[in-house]
Amino acid sequence: MSSALLISNANAGSADLETMAAVAEILRDGFELVEVQTSGPDELRAALTDFHGDRVITAGGDGSLHLLLNVLADLGRLHDLAVGLVPLGTGNDFAAGLDIPEDPVAAARGYLGAAAQPMDLIAANDGERVVNAAHAGLGAVAAHKAQAAKQVAGRMAYPLGAIAAAATEDGYDVELVLDGVTISKGPMLMVLAANGPCLGGGARLCVGADPADGQIDVLVIEELPLHERAGLGIDIQRGTHLDRDDVHQWQGHRLTISGQPIDHNRDGELRYGLDDVTYTIQRAAWHLLR
Repeated sequence: MSSALLISNANAGSADLETMAAVAEILRDGFELVEVQTSGPDELRAALTDFHGDRVITAGGDGSLHLLLNVLADLGRLHDLAVGLVPLGTGNDFAAGLDIPEDPVAAARGYLGAAAQPMDLIAANDGERVVNAAHAGLGAVAAHKAQAAKQVAGRMAYPLGAIAAAATEDGYDVELVLDGVTISKGPMLMVLAANGPCLGGGARLCVGADPADGQIDVLVIEELPLHERAGLGIDIQRGTHLDRDDVHQWQGHRLTISGQPIDHNRDGELRYGLDDVTYTIQRAAWHLLR
């Protein structure tokens, strides 16, 4: 029987602990299960260093998966361990984009006999890896505003943050170079470098994005007047935003964002005031249990 490491949040509430108990019970039917609770990168690094099996399953959202894969990369173990995700985060965008069951117990049941499939990563030039998406500008400000509301608003925190950001933020003067060609230059509200299709609690901003196709999906929203931004939000929710003249999409392998300092959101992790960032696709960089 294969062994698997099940990682959960040491600060989880009682409801999540009950869910984790049910998840662990299911996984024991298929694996010799090692359970560990971690509260930060150091504890996670220690747990992964001590584990010598071939599967690791993390319970959480995009941020938990982001941390796990970055630690595995730092340890040189991205290709040693197949990774599973039990959705317990706020938005669970990566899971939604791949149709991983939203119910944690159903997701755990799917890992019994699951195969390991290669997945891409997006690597930033500062060494950080991105699993689902990196976006700069309005989306990062929205995420910052949403953080305080997560405990109360749950999955609605990001849409509420987006409304607040859209009502206050100006455009950002940046230049975008994709595979050596300038694709956009001037004021824009948001730049998205996506590996998966979903963002902000399940909105499909990059329709057709596939985290196993070896490409970054780039989406740009131009600066637009305040009175037009509500219509943009409605179009995003309807999935018709790509029909707009102020929304553009490309695919490529290497995207550079330079110019005015701008905040970036990487799988929910905020990085502030970056003025020269390059994102490069790393094809088949890790393996996901599906």
